[in-house]
Amino acid sequence: MIEKVVIKNYKCIKEANIAFNKFKNIIVGNNGVGKSTLMEALSLALGYGLNKFEVTPHIFNIECLKEYQETKVLPEILIEVYFTNNFGELSGENNSLHEHKSGLYFKVSFNELYSEIYNEELKKNQRPIVPCEYYKVERMWFSQQPVVHYKMPFVVQIVDSSSLYFSSSSNQYINQLIEKHLGEEDTTAIKTSLRHLKEKFDTTGEIVSVNDKIGEKKSGLSLSIDVTSKIEKRDIICPFVNSIPVNQTGAGEICHLKTLLALSSGERLTRPKVVVLEEPETHLSHTKMYELLKDIESLLDESNTQILITTHNSYVANKLDLSNLIMLERDKYSLNSKTLAKGETDYRFFSKVCHYPTLRMILSKAVILVEGPADEMVVTYHYYKKNNGKHPFNDGIELIAVGGIAFKEYVLLLRNFSKKVAVITDNDGLSITELLQKRGLGNLPDNIKVFTEQNVTFRTLEPSFVNANADNVQSLSDFLRSRKNNNDTKDSLAEYMENNKTEWSYRLLQNIDSVAFCVPDYISSAIEWITNDKHEQ
Repeated sequence: MIEKVVIKNYKCIKEANIAFNKFKNIIVGNNGVGKSTLMEALSLALGYGLNKFEVTPHIFNIECLKEYQETKVLPEILIEVYFTNNFGELSGENNSLHEHKSGLYFKVSFNELYSEIYNEELKKNQRPIVPCEYYKVERMWFSQQPVVHYKMPFVVQIVDSSSLYFSSSSNQYINQLIEKHLGEEDTTAIKTSLRHLKEKFDTTGEIVSVNDKIGEKKSGLSLSIDVTSKIEKRDIICPFVNSIPVNQTGAGEICHLKTLLALSSGERLTRPKVVVLEEPETHLSHTKMYELLKDIESLLDESNTQILITTHNSYVANKLDLSNLIMLERDKYSLNSKTLAKGETDYRFFSKVCHYPTLRMILSKAVILVEGPADEMVVTYHYYKKNNGKHPFNDGIELIAVGGIAFKEYVLLLRNFSKKVAVITDNDGLSITELLQKRGLGNLPDNIKVFTEQNVTFRTLEPSFVNANADNVQSLSDFLRSRKNNNDTKDSLAEYMENNKTEWSYRLLQNIDSVAFCVPDYISSAIEWITNDKHEQ
């Protein structure tokens, strides 16, 4: 299987050294970080997409192009794929790490045969463009022998759900997957059936009549069907789903079908398999995505399959177990990866309760966790007022209502990161020590802090909010209540708000530009803390 990939100077990646898990790999990262480029580089090195590959200045990393302008040293692209096991004739030290490993490299470099021509051009042009027409492409094993596809120690299946070729090429791709699952007897049976089809076609009365007319001038011309050409056979035999041709079905159905065929074992698949699956959630509804993930888990064979999945979807990541997560981050043009600590957290909580937006948290700059929708709307209201009309999202801060029981699981997950996490919670009438014990939030690292009402008589948000506006209770009452209650009291108003949590908080948020009420100190303190140097991680 694949142990790691090393990349130099390919598109947005100047350098990368990404290690993979032996079985499941859930690859995540923000838009533009380089997920698709990583998968594209891996696919190229493994021999997929070579027929469309073209050497142009745009495939080189922009930094190496700048260096070329300054130094005139011709840039190179290198993609190396390291295998986990040792395969004798594929092994050697012809790799950038100078390690005796099995693997292969894909290299785009200047062809020295053109040195004389290029040097003459260079004398005339002080700011030359990379002379791509003088470049060569090499694919070699680390043993320095040319890559021969049949010697690949594993089968590679690449399914890009985000790219759609839903016409004849979709049929072609699915037919290729089907053929890999068929034995020799099946292939022979298909050819025999096609021969019988031709015989029946040629002897049909209508066709005989047509050919008699065509052959009147003794030209020897006739109409029939060709079942000997592979191209014609592919056009005649096309895949159907529920009696509908594949190229006439929905995008989601085709994505699901491609994935199932890529993961399934067949009579002709005797080698281990590496499956690269890009964004399986594309084109799928939630229920269809649930079906697909269930199928993926049932078809995966840990001893014989390695799967690399890119996704933006928390449900996908949670369901396939966050312990398999590989987070991509970019420092300028260097692509780095981070994995979650193994054994410290039971990530099965999120695989069982899959709806939690874990990737939103993991990929954010900072996080605010609150109990419910009312707390979320009040925090948004205060943040908007304090930060010049901004939502937390504008500053890369995720605001998530998790419910009291999930605080512990979220905090355990976020221990793996250095980003700030503000936990805003009711005190439930408990002291801070008792509250932390109840929530399972003891021994927090410095980047995670709990904010709650200090006065234990204010058990929830509502009495705390009323108390923060004690000098303006009637105005607050007039604004929040659906019917006015003259001479309203703090206790009466707090009780109304507790019984109408969503209604009062939504009313506050709905008129965010026109009202100015205070929020409890613990909420304003949390906002102050999370926004102070929030970009430092």
